[in-house]
Amino acid sequence: MRTGLLLPLYDAPWQHDLHRLHQVAELGFTGVWTRDVPLTENDGVDRAVAGDPVADLAHAMGTGLPFEEFGTAILCAGYRHPLSMARSVVMLQQISGNRLVLGIGAGSRSNVNALYGLDREGRRENLIHTVRTLDDVLRRGGRLLPDTVRFETPPRFQAPPMLLASGDPTVLTELAPLLDGHMVPGASPEALDETGPTGPAGAARLPSTMQLSLAVNTADRSMPLGVRDLGRISVVEVGALGVGPLLRRYAASGLDRLVLHLPFDDLTGRQLTCLAAHLRELTAAVPAGAVGARPLAAAT
Repeated sequence: MRTGLLLPLYDAPWQHDLHRLHQVAELGFTGVWTRDVPLTENDGVDRAVAGDPVADLAHAMGTGLPFEEFGTAILCAGYRHPLSMARSVVMLQQISGNRLVLGIGAGSRSNVNALYGLDREGRRENLIHTVRTLDDVLRRGGRLLPDTVRFETPPRFQAPPMLLASGDPTVLTELAPLLDGHMVPGASPEALDETGPTGPAGAARLPSTMQLSLAVNTADRSMPLGVRDLGRISVVEVGALGVGPLLRRYAASGLDRLVLHLPFDDLTGRQLTCLAAHLRELTAAVPAGAVGARPLAAAT
């Protein structure tokens, strides 16, 4: 099972700096992921902070730190023209040495989508069009472009793995042949035991990446596993002694990748250190640009 860490954390949202990146690398995290939040909703529960995943990832890549993956969780299709998004993807893939993983979706903030002129049907149509455009220009030489233009890619360019974050069966059925994976929302191990990691029909054959919001209690180390509802997201909570067994359950569930988000990290590094120690037991080296790795068996 691959693993990654979502930055920035919620604790101090503007702390996504060189110190944080070096700390994450020194602890042994193998991947860093960023979000696409141009606006935060004034609904009393949205805690996300505005961020530009292209700028954030270019910054992280420029450090030269030895992360195996740089991912977007997610790039929102409706916030950029598909050709502009494709150009950003090419540049990130070139800067990183083909280590980008492209998570793409429609965006879940209805008030933000409305400002971009996207209703429910508009989001669906735009997402399908964007993924088809990316597939064409990144993988097939831009065959659908008019003869008056061309889309250039650098030597040794590899199209990044493309993961779709959508629970829309219509979208999944139409786009599944173009995808390398499916991004599923965070869930407790019990919920995964009931439904499995694949999500809706149409994604059954696709490797699954889960973005999990996690709170590690380092004061009450024996705290039992629980789930806290924050309105927009649910956070899985567990004491430090339960982190290892919890991660082994996720690894055994068949997930291809687990991207972790620590909304209550307090900048002391205690949660990160505890989490990193257990992740090292589960994470195998992933060659740059590799897709579809088999999950590790659960540790005993």
